[in-house]
Amino acid sequence: MSAPTSPSSPRSAPSSDKEASTALGGFDGWEDLLRNWGQGLTPDPVLTVSEWADRHRVLSSRAAAEPGRYRTARTPYMRAIMDALSPAHPAQRIVFMKGVQVGATEAGINMIGFVIHQAPGPVLAVQPTVELAKRASRQRIDPLIEECPAIRTKVKPRARAIPATPCCPRTSPAASWC
Repeated sequence: MSAPTSPSSPRSAPSSDKEASTALGGFDGWEDLLRNWGQGLTPDPVLTVSEWADRHRVLSSRAAAEPGRYRTARTPYMRAIMDALSPAHPAQRIVFMKGVQVGATEAGINMIGFVIHQAPGPVLAVQPTVELAKRASRQRIDPLIEECPAIRTKVKPRARAIPATPCCPRTSPAASWC
């Protein structure tokens, strides 16, 4: 069998960068376009809740005594609990018996941030009273969203007035909570 002697047809794959540039319209920036397109097709890394918090969570000066990056190393005993809250973990029920001020609320807030960013879906945070739910939303959830660039753009701004709801819900394309 002899080697093909005809030039490449318009339907064949480009054989060089110059042909690829011509095939893409020959515009400046096509390399950036291809690189960014490829990065967009790359799946997000599989993270646990504690890994997500260490990478993305920023504590607000309004909501934390030590503002700045969240560090699981500050409360290492919470790592296993947060990891059990991760979707890839086999646990189906988590029971947490604890004292006060040990970091359980922050673990829950980290899980909410993780769900918004990594696994969008419904989230329901329950508080004993409507007033406590409003306070948790204002003092805990709002700072999480405002200070965390990874989720700030994924949550729609709070509506000005939402009638017939005890608490002002937030919505993202796939999640809402009170």
